[in-house]
Amino acid sequence: MRRRSFRIERHEFRVQDSWVGQVFTGVVTLLVGCSGSGKSTGFESLLYPLGLNSGKIMHAVRSCTQVRLVFWVGDTRWQATRPAVHRGGYVCFENLSDPTLGEVRRPVTRGRGGEQSASEFVMELLGIPLLGSGVGRVGLAEVERWMALRQSTIATAYLGGGSDAVRRLTGRVLLGLHDEHIDALQQRFQEAKAAHAQAKASAAAMLAARRGAGLPGPMDLEATEQLWKQEHAAAAERAQHAQSELSRHQRHVTELDKQREQARAGQQSARRHTGSVEERLRQAQRDEGRLEGRLEGLRQQASVPQHCPHCIQVLQVDGLPEGHCRVCKQQDPLYAQRLADRSALLAEAEKALASARQACARLEGELARAQETEDAARDTVRAAEQAIGDFTRSTLDPCRAAALTHEKEAAHLAGRLEQLQERIKEVGVLAALEAERDRLLEEKNQAHEVWKEAEKKLATELKQLVEQWSRHFLTRLRAVNPDVRHAHIDPDTFLPHVDGLAFDDQAVAGGPQTLANLCAMLALRDVARAVPTVLLPLFFMVDSPLSGLGGQGLDGQMAERLMEQLADAAADADADADADADGTPMQIIAAVNDPLARSLTGVREIRLDRSNRYIPAQLEVEAA
Repeated sequence: MRRRSFRIERHEFRVQDSWVGQVFTGVVTLLVGCSGSGKSTGFESLLYPLGLNSGKIMHAVRSCTQVRLVFWVGDTRWQATRPAVHRGGYVCFENLSDPTLGEVRRPVTRGRGGEQSASEFVMELLGIPLLGSGVGRVGLAEVERWMALRQSTIATAYLGGGSDAVRRLTGRVLLGLHDEHIDALQQRFQEAKAAHAQAKASAAAMLAARRGAGLPGPMDLEATEQLWKQEHAAAAERAQHAQSELSRHQRHVTELDKQREQARAGQQSARRHTGSVEERLRQAQRDEGRLEGRLEGLRQQASVPQHCPHCIQVLQVDGLPEGHCRVCKQQDPLYAQRLADRSALLAEAEKALASARQACARLEGELARAQETEDAARDTVRAAEQAIGDFTRSTLDPCRAAALTHEKEAAHLAGRLEQLQERIKEVGVLAALEAERDRLLEEKNQAHEVWKEAEKKLATELKQLVEQWSRHFLTRLRAVNPDVRHAHIDPDTFLPHVDGLAFDDQAVAGGPQTLANLCAMLALRDVARAVPTVLLPLFFMVDSPLSGLGGQGLDGQMAERLMEQLADAAADADADADADADGTPMQIIAAVNDPLARSLTGVREIRLDRSNRYIPAQLEVEAA
């Protein structure tokens, strides 16, 4: 990446419906005027249209509606317009070299969705990468400290103040040494460092809390866990064995129950059979009785035919011939036949009765056998029930009680072990934190090694650039103050050292620090002329470059020589053949109280006074 030139053409303010302002021509423009002529007001608002959100918005600027800046970046002419009434809002950029590109609107403050801000857009135009993060971020506000020295800090603070870390990072970026790759490595190291510090603090805090509470250490908990695991395993094994025995006995009871049910089924079948035999026996006995009665009747009819069928008295049959009726005593031609039929009926009845009696006897035997079978089945059921009851009382119930006891014991040990494991989890969290801490330490060390290795490769180039910067710094200082013996730029902090004294040790405030500020920045631009990869634009703004220097005697001579150095630094060519390698001109804008004692080549003065202010609207504001 190579440097891009930056130059301001016009600075304008919209007052009511018209634009008024200043035009900047020449390499050096001096805003000359007494206090109250509006120099500082104009100076403070000069870069305001670029989206810088720091600094105070002067009352005269707020009286305008808009502030506009026309500037050049390389060969492209740009215009930036920003509302002057507040620090927020949008900046409108227009490419005046190619109007077809249209307007670009950027917010002053970076949007929540990551929308590019106006200052970031300007950084992109200048070709300066946005690197770092948080307080160590390099943006336009940080670069602006290297482009403009203000009246309030020029004689008291180097580059307007700020931390060493931000100055170091910004200086490296502007020297072209700190690129995206180096920044990514550094960010990775910082993130790894922060992650390790957080993990380390968390682990230490947890360990301290455990010690303060008197909790056992990881080794004690692990030993207790092993012992309790063994106890729980033994109890679980006993419970499992008891459950297995209980299941086996329950299966045996199930078999006994099946046998009892089979016996009951046999008993019920025998009872039904006995009932059936009893019913058939009763029927046979009824048939037997009926046949006996019939036989008895037949016998009574046929046993004594000489008796009267009504009174059963002996009939007088003397002299009655055979074949006559004994009652009517008349001749009965069918008498013999009736006697034969009666005898046959009697014989048949006797035979039927004998058969019925045999059936009854047979059924009585069958009933006795059925009753014996029923009694045996009843005894079988009774024995099966007795076996079930005896086995349940003697074996199943004790086994069930033992299984329940072992299960309770195993559950108790499991609950105790679970509580212990919860405590072990806490120790596990501690162990995980310590492991994560060690892992992050390794990552931090690796990231640091990679970053430092990349830094080593740039160390030589940084040393060469700072040595060149230091030589130009000494030259610029001696050109203003010949009494200076030694001067150099610290390669780590980029702070100027003069005759063995750091910037803050030069004086409480005044000319020495002003000279150090100005000459260090002029010397850096001397380096930028010779090294196009230096990204600092050849542009410089100085408010009150003569702060701390008087107008008489030695101070007056140094003030005059200092102004000559400003003109010399902005010249297009230098006596050194290597200077101005890419032909980029430099623009310097400065604000002074008094006109130059003598004219200098390339220097243009804009005279201001209380009636001719930098911002004409300021007169109306003060009048109101």
